[in-house]
Amino acid sequence: MARATVQDVARTAGVSVGTVSRVLNGSPAVSDAAKEKVNAAIKELRYRPLASARDLRRDRTMRVLALAKNLDSLVISEVFRGVGDAAADSGYVSLIAATDGDLDREQQLVDMLRNGSVDGLVIFSPAMPDDEVNTVAEQLSVIQVCEIVDAEAAFGVSIDDRQAGYDITKHLINTGAKKLAMLAHRSARSGRLREEGFRQALKESGLEPDQILPCEGNFGYHAGRNLTKKLLEAKSLPDAVFCGTDVVAAGCIRELTDAGLRVPDDIAVTGFDDSAQAEMCVPELTTVRQPAYEMGRVAFAELLERMTLPGAHRRGRTFLPHELVVRDSTKA
Repeated sequence: MARATVQDVARTAGVSVGTVSRVLNGSPAVSDAAKEKVNAAIKELRYRPLASARDLRRDRTMRVLALAKNLDSLVISEVFRGVGDAAADSGYVSLIAATDGDLDREQQLVDMLRNGSVDGLVIFSPAMPDDEVNTVAEQLSVIQVCEIVDAEAAFGVSIDDRQAGYDITKHLINTGAKKLAMLAHRSARSGRLREEGFRQALKESGLEPDQILPCEGNFGYHAGRNLTKKLLEAKSLPDAVFCGTDVVAAGCIRELTDAGLRVPDDIAVTGFDDSAQAEMCVPELTTVRQPAYEMGRVAFAELLERMTLPGAHRRGRTFLPHELVVRDSTKA
């Protein structure tokens, strides 16, 4: 008797091959009913999932490329770990590369997809212009993750950054803060969306931003310190500061502490990402947790569908849920 394929499972379950791949990869972007159908079909057909990708196409390289400007942050490393694990589950090898924002370097790497050296591309914050990302995605298998540009053809997997910025700002307002500042990252689309959420929450509460200080250049620990120095030069201090990342928040807390201020008694501080720095800060940092690993797995599941199904070209975005993590850097 011939071994069952992914197509057999999809046909028996009455779902698409992409849905089967998402169930196999543990993606949360599948309904419970679909999971039950797929798992029942797998059991009935005695399907062995590790061979799924090879069953689908035998003329593939079985390699995918995961591309980012840098690999410095926990979010990026967790996203790409999710991509790699999901790829391995389907018989693929994931290649990871960083460009340092160099457009020529990025173009060389994308050429690996154009010339067939890899089967698909997961891209995190591309240096290419939006229209070029769109053109590549129209022709080839491309998925964006986390940092998503306006390229309609390139399906994206992320959290709702605008809503997350809104949620953490509402938390600060609910703790009694009236004068709120933000250390913003406008060079990243996610940072601009978080700032929109920040402004929306203030507007709904009848408040105006106390200060919004955008960072020029590297948005890290020293940027947090330098921007906080500017905050301290103002005539009056804010009640709370929303920092665009946990690393920036760590720099902010250090600068406030060196100035003799207490967090959160004098000024509350929040970050974003729930990275390792969030628990290393003193006090521990209130932040937003992104499901980075799950985003990587979902991104690969979407990519697998494009790579293996002719004409599969789902557009739009998938938002995974974020979580507000309240710790000691904000008032109860």
